[in-house]
Amino acid sequence: MAACLSFCNLYSGPDTVYSAFEQPMRWPIRNQILMPFALLQGVVIMIISFNASWTAAQRAERESIARLDQVVRTLSESRFPVQSSVLEQMKGLSGADFIATDANGILTASTLHETRALSILSTPRATVPDLGRLSEFQPVSVAGEMWLIGSVQAQRSPDLKELLVLIPESEWQAIRNEVVFPPLLIGGGTLLAMVGLSYMIAAKLGARLDRMQRHVGKLATMEFENLLPVSGNDELTSLALSINRMAVDLQRATQLIRMSERTTLITQVAGGLAHQLRNSITGARMAIQLQMRRSPNSDVESLLVANRQLSLTENQIRGLLSLTRDVQQEPLPGQIDQILETIRDLLEPQFRHSATGLEIEFSAEHVPNSLAVADAEQIQSALLNLIQNALEACRPSGQVRVVVSLIEDSILVDVLDNGPGIADDVKGRIFEPFVTGKPEGIGLGLTLAAQVAESADGRLTCERVESWTRFRFQIRRIR
Repeated sequence: MAACLSFCNLYSGPDTVYSAFEQPMRWPIRNQILMPFALLQGVVIMIISFNASWTAAQRAERESIARLDQVVRTLSESRFPVQSSVLEQMKGLSGADFIATDANGILTASTLHETRALSILSTPRATVPDLGRLSEFQPVSVAGEMWLIGSVQAQRSPDLKELLVLIPESEWQAIRNEVVFPPLLIGGGTLLAMVGLSYMIAAKLGARLDRMQRHVGKLATMEFENLLPVSGNDELTSLALSINRMAVDLQRATQLIRMSERTTLITQVAGGLAHQLRNSITGARMAIQLQMRRSPNSDVESLLVANRQLSLTENQIRGLLSLTRDVQQEPLPGQIDQILETIRDLLEPQFRHSATGLEIEFSAEHVPNSLAVADAEQIQSALLNLIQNALEACRPSGQVRVVVSLIEDSILVDVLDNGPGIADDVKGRIFEPFVTGKPEGIGLGLTLAAQVAESADGRLTCERVESWTRFRFQIRRIR
């Protein structure tokens, strides 16, 4: 009992015990899932994107330089005069500007304005060896504008000594951007998509975990009304099923604890009341017996009926007291046939008054002293309750049958009545304390009978057989 009270006290207040175990959330699991994967994905995608951009830029530069090298090599090896018109055509093919000089470094032709061309020629730049091909481009600032300049020495043209190739640095950067930005954009878009997908998955898992956390919090405050919705086929689904099973078990345990407390309280009250009633009934029986001895000419039949009813009530109270005794008395053995005859005598006025028949049948293998039981008082109280219930269920003008048979070391006592049967709303709980289908019933009789059967290594069952309601009282016999 102390354990039950401790359990109830533990969950009695959500602001006391539950708050003591509740800790603030510092690092949500969605972040634990999202952040490492997002960081790893970001690093990998950015490395791949930058590498692809750098590779594309290098390839674009090489291809552009190769095209220019092919153009200037054609010019440097040609024998025809290199004029401005020719250079303009080469600019249309390559997109670069050209400046041609003779052996004395004098401007002979150019795609640029003469003033700008002369400014570029007068700007100092590094001397490059004659390799017979386009030299590496050098950055040169002219009038605040950056140019990339490469040169090649003419091989066969009589009026051409050096050909300069000029590309504005802004155009060169634009060429790079055209090939660099697409991989970066694709990588950035992939990164955003992966982060978004990771966040959605983590948020979905986090939402399910949040629901479970709130539900477990409700269970801690003894709220069992709703179960967690179950969907999917993953570990969280198994966890939700386990939480639902725990909720059902906790609800049953709570109900049992409350019922146990209620039963204990009522049993204590009923025990004290039954003890007082038993003393009063004993006094009334003694008064009746004294009256019968003093007045032999009085209505003996009425006094016998009154005495029999008092004995019946005393038997019922004795059964009730058996529920409240902490220390069991030494059981007294007896015979089932004698117990049933005693019950017949006790209930005979009620059967006669309600015009209800009572038949007691024994199987063919029944022989004298073959129906011995260990605790006659307890079994008489249980069978008395079963037969009286059958009488109340089928009266008036009903029929009650008691059939006794033997199966190995067990005695079967079937109590049958042709009444309407047990109500559906209590059919599955009739052996629980305080469950009854009778408006004036208490709901302890069948509980008592079931306990008596279990204490005698048997059991009590109930079923509907055609038009009969049968309670089967099975107990162990002694030899």
